[in-house]
Amino acid sequence: MATRKGIVVTAIILVAISAASFVIWIVPQNRGSSFVVSDYKSELESVRERQTLIATEMESGLKELLDKTLPPDDFVTRAQTSSAQVTSLITELIESNPPVEWRESYLNYDESLKKYNEYLTESISLAKKMKGGISLVDLNEEISKIDSLKKESNSLVRKSNETRP
Repeated sequence: MATRKGIVVTAIILVAISAASFVIWIVPQNRGSSFVVSDYKSELESVRERQTLIATEMESGLKELLDKTLPPDDFVTRAQTSSAQVTSLITELIESNPPVEWRESYLNYDESLKKYNEYLTESISLAKKMKGGISLVDLNEEISKIDSLKKESNSLVRKSNETRP
């Protein structure tokens, strides 16, 4: 007949098997998310449109900062948020793994986004300098540097458009 010890051992084994099965079922096997892209043109257009929205917002914010209608701290917050959004767009482009015919266009747009992030970083630096006080000469130099980064980013966007299949 069944002994008490045998019943306890059997119960422990059943609980262990059930717990292990539950853990395997509940814990996802693939820890990272992945993007499945089938229309690479639409994907690139989507990223471009979102980046354009970010750029429009930041241009408005920079104008307000220079007109002194937006406090530097508020501008920094906006720019940091925009930088995080641009970083997400970069990740999205990289993870989309485009086919060979789209790769050059995607790489150029990726470089454009990286250059735009540099633009945002310089804009943040400008806002912090404005908060602490900046001479007119230094202000003009910073604005010139920011404009240069923006032009480089736009140039890479054009290059991306030219290299589309």
